[in-house]
Amino acid sequence: MSHGTDRPSYEPGRFWRAGCNMAVGIVAMVAIVAMVNYLAATRLHWRRDLLASRRPQLSPLTVGTLAALTNEVKAVVLFDPGSDLYRHVEGLLREYALQSPRIRVQTVDYVRDVALATAVKSQYGLGKNIGDVVVFDAGNGRFRTVDDAEMSTYDADVKGMLQGRTNDIRRVAFRGEALFTSALAGLSEGTRQRAYFLQGHGESDPGSDDDARGLSRMVRLLAEKNVESMILTNAGAGIPADASVLLVMGPTQPLLPNEVAALATYLDKGGRVLVATAMETLRRKGGLEELLETWGVYLPAQFASDEQASMRGFDVVSTRFGSHPVTTPLTRASASVHFQAPRVVVPIPEDRLPAGGPKAVALAVTGPDGRTMSELTDNRTLGFVEGRDRRGEVPMAVASERGGVSGISAARGTSRLIVVGDSLLFANSPINSAANRDFAALSVNWLLDRQQSLAIGPRAVAEYRLNLTGRQMRLVRIALLGALPGAALALGFLVWVRRRA
Repeated sequence: MSHGTDRPSYEPGRFWRAGCNMAVGIVAMVAIVAMVNYLAATRLHWRRDLLASRRPQLSPLTVGTLAALTNEVKAVVLFDPGSDLYRHVEGLLREYALQSPRIRVQTVDYVRDVALATAVKSQYGLGKNIGDVVVFDAGNGRFRTVDDAEMSTYDADVKGMLQGRTNDIRRVAFRGEALFTSALAGLSEGTRQRAYFLQGHGESDPGSDDDARGLSRMVRLLAEKNVESMILTNAGAGIPADASVLLVMGPTQPLLPNEVAALATYLDKGGRVLVATAMETLRRKGGLEELLETWGVYLPAQFASDEQASMRGFDVVSTRFGSHPVTTPLTRASASVHFQAPRVVVPIPEDRLPAGGPKAVALAVTGPDGRTMSELTDNRTLGFVEGRDRRGEVPMAVASERGGVSGISAARGTSRLIVVGDSLLFANSPINSAANRDFAALSVNWLLDRQQSLAIGPRAVAEYRLNLTGRQMRLVRIALLGALPGAALALGFLVWVRRRA
């Protein structure tokens, strides 16, 4: 029995209408997403960070520095995207750009875009082989560079490496914010400050590239902080009026009385001085001892030693720091400052100084197993003299301040002094260590009153490690390359069989 003409269950017109509706919907969705992204990138700068409570926020000093920018600054990220630092650098600079419309970020992949990378290197006078560097360009030839070697704090098992048990060096913190903010602050300064290196008494040479005695890397560090390095050979005539800081780096010959008097006058008028002693002065005075005592710093004829924190005998790897703006970031980062051959530098207690005198604070000390060593033989070996030397924590660097509240941004006329018992710490090879460089940079920042570079600590880098045996690795490989794709194929085959049935 016929029930009329059979109609297809799905009319061709309905099929084409449904397909057209789907195509229009897809096009509309793509257009909406594109417009929203365009507005977000060009017009709207608000956002909602769902992980804000877990992610470190920009320091108030960084926010203040960005707000104070008056000119546009281009941040050129010359990096290999495959570097494990790239995401930290690029993400932090995006935070800067969102905080300030005057920051513009340009990323250059020197691996894939060789022509553009070569042009950038030529523009800023970078070496042909240099890579993984950030350039902050404020225009008119003013720029600052920060390379990847400065951006990380590492944790290495030094003793384990020496004993052959491990060669593990882990990145534990990212120091980009302190370095980037310092570079921006340097570009914002109207005048360039000057650091004078005292010469003429056997000091380390700021113009030398020698690893053990040269200070060319220290000069470069100062240049990155917008500080011009100058040479002072006639201190007896007075310290130049334009000196922002005076560096006395390891004199091996005594200073003349008129030079010491000029240095005393400079400090009394609010000068800033960094003194680093040389091991050659252990057996004879260098002319500064009496002056330093008036500033709360005592230099006994002793070396500092710590067998539990030494790599070759004379040196001390210090991980214990005093409470001071110079060393607070080092403490937070669990840094290890490597002193090459440190003399003992003792802060004199306030009750032993005249009222209103300077306040001296130990910056770095040995561990509890440290001891002083007062006997230096002709073959340059150290000896402990019972009754003259002592055991326990031994200070190796001291900061002294007079004329303001200690640790607070200094008022005009405030004098500051840092005495480090090891001039070799600042030489080219030791300062190449991240922690030593940090110590040198933080010391200069405090002397120059650059608080934006002192209070910004490194960001911790979360690292997750999965240790697997050979058998476990084979099981993981089988699961990823065989079991998971095989399960997907099997499920598809079952669906096909069911539909066929």
